[in-house]
Amino acid sequence: MRNKRTIHGIFDIDSLIYEACYNAEDLEEAVESFWGRWNDVVYHLQNRYNNVEMIPVGFCTNNYRKKVDAEYKMNRAGSEKPPFFEELIQYVKDNLDVQMRSGIETDDLVVKFLEFYGKDNSVIISIDKDYRQFECTIFNYRKREFIKISKKEALYNLYEQMVVGDRADNILVCKGYGAKWCENNLKEKNEFGMMRSVFTLYKKLYKGKAREKMIKTFMLLRLNIF
Repeated sequence: MRNKRTIHGIFDIDSLIYEACYNAEDLEEAVESFWGRWNDVVYHLQNRYNNVEMIPVGFCTNNYRKKVDAEYKMNRAGSEKPPFFEELIQYVKDNLDVQMRSGIETDDLVVKFLEFYGKDNSVIISIDKDYRQFECTIFNYRKREFIKISKKEALYNLYEQMVVGDRADNILVCKGYGAKWCENNLKEKNEFGMMRSVFTLYKKLYKGKAREKMIKTFMLLRLNIF
């Protein structure tokens, strides 16, 4: 039986803009690609839930993480945007009620909406792994699959990130320690146990600067802390 309550489809559209622009020969083709992908998402959500309210989120600016670490995402500096990128952003702003904020990332704002509506009344629509640090349901629009993250899985995913970092965002943390170490040292522990194990590793690697490094890493990785 399908759920009768309203489900809020909180759509991180930043990556969708990129995908719609790639291989587009003109703005019209990029717009057509955007709506094709958007409508496909709506179809899959409506096929699963009776009532769906779409909430597009994107284009947030002045991310506070740059003040925490000047190297944050510097590995992307100078990377070329796809053709018609800015034009498609403006088109989407003109045609959708996109939720935007200054001072945070789109990811943070998505989580704010998740917490406002509640995990049982929301689906995050994204291909971004970072949302897996929260108890929620995610629809991966590229794979067209729903993923349910439990509270225990969310905690593990967060502390695993505290170890492996996020190379895509230039967050480099515990060199030489990866998913296998996390599985062996974190998997069966509660939150306090995971925190203690990660801090012990930081002390091994960063000595007297372990606490400072761990706080900084948490501020970079954790979504919606402000």
